[in-house]
Amino acid sequence: MLLSVIIPSVVGYYTIVTGCCGAPISSHPCSGPLLHFLFENPVVLAVRVVQFSTMTSTRQFQMNDLFRFNNVNLDVLTETYNMPFYLEYMSKWPDLFTVAEAPNNSIMGYMLGKSEGSDSLWHGHVSAVTVAPLYRRLGLAKTLMEDLEDTSSNLYNAYFVDLFVRASNTLAINMYEKFGYVKYRRVLGYYSGDDPEDAWDMRKALARDVKKKSVIPMDRPVLPQELEW
Repeated sequence: MLLSVIIPSVVGYYTIVTGCCGAPISSHPCSGPLLHFLFENPVVLAVRVVQFSTMTSTRQFQMNDLFRFNNVNLDVLTETYNMPFYLEYMSKWPDLFTVAEAPNNSIMGYMLGKSEGSDSLWHGHVSAVTVAPLYRRLGLAKTLMEDLEDTSSNLYNAYFVDLFVRASNTLAINMYEKFGYVKYRRVLGYYSGDDPEDAWDMRKALARDVKKKSVIPMDRPVLPQELEW
């Protein structure tokens, strides 16, 4: 008997067909927990992959998306804000508030960004970037980050892009470093409430900052009240 499994991809959908004939396959470009299970299962001897032509799309976040992104925001690592917060971003920085949508119209992830600062501190800011658990490890976060960086550089003519991340979140820090971000300064007690913690202010220089002065790390930590914006 054949078993067909649909696995999402940034560029469409893959149909994985397993059967009882053919040679064992030890590796495949479409890696993931489900495929590892299929490969390790002794009854799985063949895998055939068919890529659909339908593509994942990115677009500006729309108001009705606030009622459709539960699959993203119910994740424990994603913070949910009040509705006026999202509406402010949609009205002031619509080009930096983008959503990635799957071929079946479900929301895969989104980028919540803005522009702020003045003079050489004029920059793009990542307020939130998040991907639904089902669509992680597909390079979608990188796609959303690059979209914000391009818009910040080409439309807003910013010097750099920055973001804040918990000092203990090594996975996220490593990911941002792979994207070209550097630890600019440590912000003491940036996160308050039930789980207080320091934050890293991470930055990536854009084309306008030719000498990359904006990403030269500070030699001391700062307090939240010392932040410019």
